[in-house]
Amino acid sequence: MAKANQHWSSGDPRKLLDAFEQLPGFVWVFEGPDLRVVAANPEVRAAVGNRSDLIGRPFKQAVPELAGQHIFELLDQALHGSRTRGYEQRILTDRHGDGRLEEAFYTFDIAPWHDPDGSIRGVIVQAVDATDVVTARRAAESAATTSEQRYRHAAGLVLELQRSLLPEALPVLPRVQVAAHYRVAGSDLVAGGDWFDVVPLPDDRIALAVGDVVGHGAAAAAAMGQLRTVALQALRSGSTLARTLAVLDDFAGHTPATRAATTCIAVLNPVTGTLEVASHAHPPPLLVDAAGDTTFVPLTPAGPLGTRSGPATIHSTRLAAGALLLLYTDGLIERPHRSLREGAQSLATAAAAARRATLHENTTVPDRLPDRVCTLVTERLTLADGGYRDDITLLAAYLLPEPVTPLRLTLPTDPAALRPMRRQMTDWLHTIGVGAQDTSDLIHALGEAAGNAIEHASSRDTPATFSVEAVLHDDGVVDLTCADRGRWRPPVPDPGGRGRGLAMIRGFVDHLDVIRTDDGTTLRMRHRLGRPATVTSAAAHPTGGGPRIPTVDDMSIHVTDTTDGRTLAVHGPVDMATTPRLRAAILRANRGGALPLTIDVSAVSHLSSAGVQLLHRLAEDMGCLRVTAEPGCPAEAVLTLTGLQQLLTRPGTPAF
Repeated sequence: MAKANQHWSSGDPRKLLDAFEQLPGFVWVFEGPDLRVVAANPEVRAAVGNRSDLIGRPFKQAVPELAGQHIFELLDQALHGSRTRGYEQRILTDRHGDGRLEEAFYTFDIAPWHDPDGSIRGVIVQAVDATDVVTARRAAESAATTSEQRYRHAAGLVLELQRSLLPEALPVLPRVQVAAHYRVAGSDLVAGGDWFDVVPLPDDRIALAVGDVVGHGAAAAAAMGQLRTVALQALRSGSTLARTLAVLDDFAGHTPATRAATTCIAVLNPVTGTLEVASHAHPPPLLVDAAGDTTFVPLTPAGPLGTRSGPATIHSTRLAAGALLLLYTDGLIERPHRSLREGAQSLATAAAAARRATLHENTTVPDRLPDRVCTLVTERLTLADGGYRDDITLLAAYLLPEPVTPLRLTLPTDPAALRPMRRQMTDWLHTIGVGAQDTSDLIHALGEAAGNAIEHASSRDTPATFSVEAVLHDDGVVDLTCADRGRWRPPVPDPGGRGRGLAMIRGFVDHLDVIRTDDGTTLRMRHRLGRPATVTSAAAHPTGGGPRIPTVDDMSIHVTDTTDGRTLAVHGPVDMATTPRLRAAILRANRGGALPLTIDVSAVSHLSSAGVQLLHRLAEDMGCLRVTAEPGCPAEAVLTLTGLQQLLTRPGTPAF
């Protein structure tokens, strides 16, 4: 036995190589200050696309896509004697060598490689693919409750107050895409001071603001809300940037809770690219150009608000199309034992890497550029150096190379046209970044308008078509029109839903005009669009990006028999094209009334007035029919809007 151990310790090269090649997980060995790759096991080689020139190259040259992903920094720390254990992170790599980055999650152990004399020769890295674990964890969190419910449960009163004082939604604009990520402090007890806002101005410019109030807890959250309100009122009233900052400075000087707060406000003209920025003791914005090169805006900040430091100097510049502007609070770059300059450089490196990344379509990172950058930057910087202790705000504005193109459709007056119309409208709304709620509302409003055109407006002596146009204006309001060339018959009042189409539309949009002429009828709907900001607590694990309303091409019905009767679960759209199929399925399933029948509309993506009418009439005609819907689903909203919520019973209610 002793001889065997002695033989093994002598390091038989063949055995050592064979063992290395069979090591589980991912193993790298780097040598020298430039971290040249001297060994990489098969798992590693496959993960980076089996590159033939991997061995012998400096790591940063061998796998350049890892720049800005906090891996190089950890290796540099190991070269100076630091060891990292159990570090989990999302990594984007070019697995197929086609320039598209795929994501995976790894748990890292990183250690110095010592020579016998104790000097550091290089770095050894072992990593385990934790993607399945992370995916399962996120799925479990999602199944248990929504991220909003997790946030409310974890954050308590202070975080509720804080959330209520932040913007309800960010505007959706035709020339600029915006996104915001807000992470409350690692401890709920110290949360409270950051704020942000995006304000469309009367002259079609937009203002972007971030700020930080001294202190923590409920008092700081309330003070933050006061400052945000003062800034919002000044900007909306048409005040210049200089005047807005003067108003904030004066208010803070007379309000002890807001004194010594910091802020940075930028005003952007999306047409010309002109940008004005000024700061009171706040870090300067970061510019990331289309190539991924970064520059901090050269500001001369004034002192903190309310300290009589004098007016802030306004810096003017011009952004090129495709530029990305990042405003943030100091919690993103402040870490113990690290200077602000080093923190700012980490921000620039992470932002550049996120901007340059070309992602595989199967990643969970948001595809919109500002959302992607906010997701990756906050994720990487908050994981670095042991986490974060202060609130973190990152606000991104992307100056689009071209403004949003209006959507224009000409469709036949045929119910079969509703499905492709909804699909194209949903895709357009998703492309411009509209939130899930506004998407659902607009799809329902347009569906009703188109249904009316198809049902009432065709004429023998005019082309049997109708048109749809959606135009997004610089103030964040969408103009949605549906026009036909016929004349509508007067609606017949019907408690079952017929004649309720216009009432439904008015419930879904901010304003509706019905224009009737000798040439036809036009419905013009106007609605201010928004998308949610990402607000999370330290305990949350955001997956990035808001929810997207799924595009369901066709209706499906799933029948389940139980001891209490029969349930028809309806999925997809219920409109004038699919309503006859649903009616036939219900009558077929009813079997002459032999079994109690439940229609579950929780998964219905679109419920038109034709579907409402069907459910109402069948509920009256069939004594053993009930309708169920999960709270908050589109069908429940439609039935409530049309005054027919009495049709509903909640899922799980005892049968008849």
